Amino acid sequence: MSSVTILYNSRAGRASYGRQVERLADDLARDGLAVRLERRDNIDGLRQAAREAVAAVAEAVLVAGGNGTLGAIAGELAGSPVALGVLPVGTANVLAKTLHVPRPRLGRASSLDRAARLLLDSSAQLTDLGCANDQSFLMWAGMGLDALVTQAFEQERARQRTAFAYNVALTFWAARDWHGLDLVLRSSGPAGPSEARGHFMMATVCHTGWHGGGLFLLTDDLRLDDGLMDLWAFEGSTYPEGLALALDVLLGRHGGHPKVHRLTGDHFEIEAAEPQTIQVDAEPQAPARRLTVDVRPRRLRLLVPRAAAAKLYLDPRS
Repeated sequence: MSSVTILYNSRAGRASYGRQVERLADDLARDGLAVRLERRDNIDGLRQAAREAVAAVAEAVLVAGGNGTLGAIAGELAGSPVALGVLPVGTANVLAKTLHVPRPRLGRASSLDRAARLLLDSSAQLTDLGCANDQSFLMWAGMGLDALVTQAFEQERARQRTAFAYNVALTFWAARDWHGLDLVLRSSGPAGPSEARGHFMMATVCHTGWHGGGLFLLTDDLRLDDGLMDLWAFEGSTYPEGLALALDVLLGRHGGHPKVHRLTGDHFEIEAAEPQTIQVDAEPQAPARRLTVDVRPRRLRLLVPRAAAAKLYLDPRS
């Protein structure tokens, strides 16, 4: 690889990440790589920089940001020959966890450099993208408790940079008064249509087995290039019910649970009686009664370490 663009969301993660990103760009340039560093504090600016990278025919765009930033840039790179790589500087860094990319640790200032060099030595895998109400996403799109929590996160983030432990505490605090909502869930795909109706704490279409900031493993059998995703929905109406379900998922006891629904397909609809806040890649969106999700097969070139590609892809040589 000879040319790369680094996009840095300066609102993501800790303030110290900015210096690490700049140092990484300098180190890669000294190694002979043509590096363009674009630092922005808003998604629109990052999207524009991604479009410029496509126009300049960059070989790869390394995104230093959180899950929402990655989803937004993925939409700009979709269908192009430019590969996307994740530099984990967000709060939870769930995509990095999924791909086995080194994540920040206390006392490990070199994690960003190790992540970049691992990615630049990796293959670009053809990866599915989701489209939720016409917005591209890489990981999740949902309605219910997770959307409520992302809205609370956004309000806190507007005031201060928050640590992961604080956000976990905020999740349980925000869920105290949530009583769920009536939903109709529909999916369709190669196995045929499915439908579920009931009162749910949340319903989320997932392209990764991890949820809740990477605390909860829903499944380890997803593939990122099979043209399919999962809709996970959890029945309930009280805080104790939500806590009990969270514990079941944490302990891996949710398989076959009567209050846990898993619908697999390439098209999904989540419909509520009244407009509800939705989340797309852990970013709150405008309220809507219906969330429609379609899977766009193998639309993105994603840099994936070889060991992870062997587990996450049907065709790890793509």
